[in-house]
Amino acid sequence: MITETYSLTTTELNVLKVMAEKDIDWTWMRLDRTLAIRGFPGFSNVANIVINLMNEGMVDAVYNEKNSSRPRYCVSEQGHQLLGQINEDTRHYDIS
Repeated sequence: MITETYSLTTTELNVLKVMAEKDIDWTWMRLDRTLAIRGFPGFSNVANIVINLMNEGMVDAVYNEKNSSRPRYCVSEQGHQLLGQINEDTRHYDIS
């Protein structure tokens, strides 16, 4: 059961799920492109979505030494925990 309350929208949750599918540090451009290809809402608004996810603690900014002015983004430990808990909670309702 999820004990904390998060104010994520459905779009933010979907973006978080997409980011968690691959263990990479996402750029806004790569994430935007991935969302567009999949037809997910959030395409072209990904910067604001990622900032909101960061503010909720679901995403971390990662800076590399070569280009420290352009962060990349990855799902935080808290984000992975939330997704894991959601998967656990929804598995109990699977009627297939």
